[in-house]
Amino acid sequence: MPRRREPRPAPALELKTTRLAGIQVVLNSADHAALNTHISTLFAATPDFFGGEAAVFECGRLAADAAPPDWTWLANELRSRGLNPFAVQNASNELAAAARQAGLLVLNDATPGPAVAATEEPAPQAEAAPVPEPAAPAAAPTRIIDKPLRSGQRVYAAGGDIVVLAAVNPGAEVIADGSIHVYAPLKGRALAGARGDTSARIFTTQLEAELVSIAGVYRTFDSAPDAAVAKKPAQIRLADSSQLVIEPL
Repeated sequence: MPRRREPRPAPALELKTTRLAGIQVVLNSADHAALNTHISTLFAATPDFFGGEAAVFECGRLAADAAPPDWTWLANELRSRGLNPFAVQNASNELAAAARQAGLLVLNDATPGPAVAATEEPAPQAEAAPVPEPAAPAAAPTRIIDKPLRSGQRVYAAGGDIVVLAAVNPGAEVIADGSIHVYAPLKGRALAGARGDTSARIFTTQLEAELVSIAGVYRTFDSAPDAAVAKKPAQIRLADSSQLVIEPL
């Protein structure tokens, strides 16, 4: 009778790739007083809304020579209001260095190498053969959800759009790198353009959302949306890449 092979125990730790979605905190200023005032105003109506949501500081709009904000203070202020900042992205060398000292990760850190001094006339080189242009990447398929999303559920469409054919209930979250279409009541959260696509939009046949966001620009609803769109077909888009527009369909 052959010996029975015992199953191998699972390893104590495994490394796998993943895509993490969270809130993008776009910094338009590094001034302490301006940040303090705006944070107090922004979170006044919904102090506990985010419940530990991961967040990344987006620094692309800050001037290249901007002095670093007080990263430790800023991260702690947001943590006290339910966000959990863990990294910065698109930061200058000075901003990135200060962020590391405050214990934040630095994403998209492409620090340029040292400049090369100009030399005299370079030696002639053989003409390089033309390099063919790379083929355009295939578009990600649209993700379709045909069942209601309950509180605590999150679905993410990486690289494309998402279509939801049932209700997105309070506490549920729909995230897409492209646009979001909800052909049912949207009562939870919808975050389109999760990787910065400012042309993304959110469409729903019945707007009752807790939060909507396009490319990191978001709005929460501590009460019902405006009467023109509340519980009605609506679309959400960005105007001038920074102003959130909510309008009836």
